[in-house]
Amino acid sequence: MFSNTLKIAIAGIGTVGQGLLDLIKKSKLKHITNAKLEISAIASRRKKKFTGELYKKTKIFDDAEKLLKFGDYDVLVELIGGEDGIAKKIVFDALKKKKNVVTANKALVSKHWDQLKKLSLDNECSIKFEAAVAGGIPIIKVIDDFLVSNKIKRIYGILNGTSNYILSNMLITNKNFDEILFNAQELGYAESDPSFDIDGVDTAHKLSILSSLSFNINSNIEYINVEGIRGINLVDLKYADSLGYKIKLLGITETHKNKIGSFVYPCLVEKKSLISNVDGVYNGIVVESDFCKKSFFQGEGAGSFPTATSVLSDIITILKSGSASFTLKLPKDNTDFAKIEERFGSYYLRFTTLDKPGVVSGISNQFKKCDISMKSMLQKDPLKDDINQATIVVTTHNCKEKNMITALNKIDKLDFILKKTVYLRIESFK
Repeated sequence: MFSNTLKIAIAGIGTVGQGLLDLIKKSKLKHITNAKLEISAIASRRKKKFTGELYKKTKIFDDAEKLLKFGDYDVLVELIGGEDGIAKKIVFDALKKKKNVVTANKALVSKHWDQLKKLSLDNECSIKFEAAVAGGIPIIKVIDDFLVSNKIKRIYGILNGTSNYILSNMLITNKNFDEILFNAQELGYAESDPSFDIDGVDTAHKLSILSSLSFNINSNIEYINVEGIRGINLVDLKYADSLGYKIKLLGITETHKNKIGSFVYPCLVEKKSLISNVDGVYNGIVVESDFCKKSFFQGEGAGSFPTATSVLSDIITILKSGSASFTLKLPKDNTDFAKIEERFGSYYLRFTTLDKPGVVSGISNQFKKCDISMKSMLQKDPLKDDINQATIVVTTHNCKEKNMITALNKIDKLDFILKKTVYLRIESFK
């Protein structure tokens, strides 16, 4: 139990850490609880001055490793990042000291889920990570508290604002991927090395956490099929738009024939769907459960104050509870994970071919051999600068992914195919 003061130690004063400090100053916490927050320690390599009443009793460390020998706190707030290294050291150390932990570190929580839950249970303390997924959307609390009486069937959504910004603005501005990526970097939406975002890794870490929490498993990122958006061409965004779709980078986790299927990939979604209308840097998440059916959440997925709001919310939850919260069981260790080859769904295909008779029938013959049927076909006129070249856009009815891969491997070897076929999955969320 806590007395009238909750002592917190904060490791990492970057964008989120500074946002948290500003939020603590501005928040009227006395209206929420009679207890108060005391910042007993700050570890930051950045040379900052911490002056004022808020820091009257604060010890300042220039290296987070010094927290390993410090114990005058009730909650460690870890905002350093990284799946291993000092972030892991101080979090594991805090839990072993029976201290509560609040973190925004998606990579750490995703990779060490089972160990973190075990340490939390063994030492009767909490680890909370609302800020690790979708910034200002309280999706962890929704799953952990509000939907605790429901069986979750599927979660899907846009979990990375950088990729969503790029895909949204390519179509709006009629510019290619590289141009919009550069623009996103200038605006601070993308890092100088954007690989983590545009290759789907950031989305996969967040999806791993949602999957582990929803199904009480250890859904490490190694079990997730991950594809990014580097290969998305402006022309495919335009064709998708003409067909009534938008292209979004989605994270999807669901029960799949007694298995868990978790996938990250760009796909076509109908314009009328909830998730297709989440544009720009926003995140959007849909949770499908047995009693609440379909719940939709949208908000800012990153940034100083949205993420800091989630961090402070976790701190306040611990403060109000007065004790540790460790209600979740240890994750099951016998989970079967579905492979992408097992997917059953429809597809968007763009063929670049010679403009001559027999092309469509040649493609159709391979589809027939692999039990694939066309739903629609759009044949574009030859380009002015290459009258011998044609573009054929096809959507299919539902089929097995492994059949689609087999068919495309054969089609791409046909003598009239000029470029590797572009294929994207189509997701229909009813």
